[in-house]
Amino acid sequence: MSKCYQIYDQPRDRLKQMLLPRLQRLCGQDPQRYFDEFWALKDISFDIRKGEAVGIVGRNGSGKSTLLQLICGTLSPTLGTVETTGRIAALLELGSGFNPEFTGRENIFLNGAILGIGEDRLNEVLERIIKFADIGDHLDQPVKTYSSGMFVRLAFAVQMHLAPDILIIDEALSVGDQFFQAKCYAAIRTLMDNGTTVLFVSHSAATVKALCPRAVLLSHGELIVDGPASSVLDRYFVLGSLEANAGKSVPGAPDPGVLAEAATEAAMPDGAAAAQIVSSLQPPFERRVSHRVGSGQARFEECRIIADAEEAIVVETGAALRVQAVLNVIEDCPQEGEVGLVVSTTEGVELFAINSFFHGGRIPAMKAGEKRLLEFEFVSPLSSGARYRIDLGYRMPVQGEYVDKVFSAAGFSVVNQGDRIIPLLFDVPGKITVA
Repeated sequence: MSKCYQIYDQPRDRLKQMLLPRLQRLCGQDPQRYFDEFWALKDISFDIRKGEAVGIVGRNGSGKSTLLQLICGTLSPTLGTVETTGRIAALLELGSGFNPEFTGRENIFLNGAILGIGEDRLNEVLERIIKFADIGDHLDQPVKTYSSGMFVRLAFAVQMHLAPDILIIDEALSVGDQFFQAKCYAAIRTLMDNGTTVLFVSHSAATVKALCPRAVLLSHGELIVDGPASSVLDRYFVLGSLEANAGKSVPGAPDPGVLAEAATEAAMPDGAAAAQIVSSLQPPFERRVSHRVGSGQARFEECRIIADAEEAIVVETGAALRVQAVLNVIEDCPQEGEVGLVVSTTEGVELFAINSFFHGGRIPAMKAGEKRLLEFEFVSPLSSGARYRIDLGYRMPVQGEYVDKVFSAAGFSVVNQGDRIIPLLFDVPGKITVA
């Protein structure tokens, strides 16, 4: 398919184009054209199967948004056809599908009606939508009073819980906060596991690689390459079209043994000291967590990051960090276990881990009612310009099933205030010798 726009220099040229060519033909003259053609897409062809996740990448102006609008049916192709099967849910731009005068609750039912969902079905999932959006009393306020973050929270929650066959996302999640983004990526993966087809536009290479096995690269309206996400994104880098922030998202993991100074635990039977470990700089713990898995015999209750003896959510490259977490024992855990910490990008690309299986500090058997204060110490090698999250895990027995694994327990950003330039994701010590 192809899409062409008519570009007029002046408003009156549009009127001329409507009238004069017809008169010129009647007079036996060759009709004159009063516009320039702009081909936003040229001869684009591909198939996407049910259940596939496909990333669409390219520079601004390459035709990504136009392509998605054509697939959704909000635009018609100039040449060619678009064929889709199933219900499409789309997050193309803030405000699309919402009436600004309606409340958030009313817009939930409006969106459902647009997608052909009955009121009975909406009532079934209403509470889940409200809980996922987590915008509190603002739900019953007109959406014209919402911030961009609240807007995307509600819009994504609605689309997620209406069981679409095809989910299309055009950079909308970039306005959400770090913890909401983590929750969204987890929800997208759940949809994919259930057979939903996902089309995802992003300038972040890490996000595309994390979510999409396949990617399509557009440039100046043309399809450059369609294939495995890693090779397509390599081509994207070669074209020099990744923005600075995305350029720092190339995955590469340093040796955790070099980074880890210790992973220790301290027994606190009365839980008094552990109860004092509360983050004052981040949302409440349960609101941070995107999802968790495990048997539930013990649960993480809090997590915070310490730098220079103070809690921090912004740290410098090369800073010595201490991550404190509280583990509350709900039922007896009669075997020795292990704890671990994984530092990931917000999109879920795992970067490195500190794990007691490799670094010592295993958890002894514990009884119900005990609390443990866990401390992980390492030197952060991460460069600036991106946001990161911390996932926590406790397994029993060692290398056994998870008792509790928490995703997005805490988040932080990195700044580089030194003179040394760090070109990619990690600041790794190295040496070059020329002989």
